[in-house]
Order: sequence, then structure tokens, then C-alpha cells
Amino acid sequence: MKKMKLLKNIVFLCIVVLCGVFTLNSKTAIGGDGKTEMILFYSPTCPHCHHAMEFLDKKIAPKYKDLTITKYNTSTKVGANYYFHYAKKLNMENAGAVPLAVFGDKYELGFGSDETTGKKYIEHIENMLKGSAE
Repeated sequence: MKKMKLLKNIVFLCIVVLCGVFTLNSKTAIGGDGKTEMILFYSPTCPHCHHAMEFLDKKIAPKYKDLTITKYNTSTKVGANYYFHYAKKLNMENAGAVPLAVFGDKYELGFGSDETTGKKYIEHIENMLKGSAE
């Protein structure tokens, strides 16, 4: 029983790592559906994360139809593993803080307001979309 659980965990970890490597090897992360992808790592107890998610859901998703927004809850094993994998690949100095928005090989840590951090999100998204159109 323990060997089976260990084997499942090893297979799962390999899948997580391979998915992360594929996404990070592309300057603009293009998903299987042809859409450009951004990733948001969040904690359900973080008010800044909730502001970032609200901004993405209400102001970004309706406007950018060619963008896929993938969210990972860092309080889960999967979300935490993805978070630290990306933090390492992005050479982040402040790994552990949320929200973390990943735009290909760029990222924004934290969320101040729609006017400050939200504006940076839009700049990254538009740059990614321009890159995927080339």
C-alpha cells in the first residue's frame, strides 16, 4: 500500500514538473487551445489575492478573449509545488509571497490596486498577446 502511494506521488510530481517546464520554455505561454496563458498563485486567506482575482475576473477575462487565466491555490499540495517550481525558474528572491502572477518569463508579486498593479498586469498581457501573434 505504501509503495503504491509513493509511486503515485512520484508520477504526479513528474507530471507537475514536466507541465511547468513546458510552460516556462515558451516566452509567451501558449496553451493547447491556442490561447496565451497567465498564471495566478493565490491563498484563499489573502485579501490582496482576492483583489487580484476580482480584477482578473471582472476586468481582464471579459476584455482578453485569447487569454487563459489559470489559478493555483498555494494552500494545496499541487498549488504549492507549482508555486515553488515557478519561483525557482523565475529566480525569485521573495518566494513564498502571494499573489504571484506569472506572464511567460515575467511576473508580478503582490497586488496594490487596479491602477498600479492592474496596469502592470495589462502591460504584461498585451506584450504576451503581441508575442503570440508574431
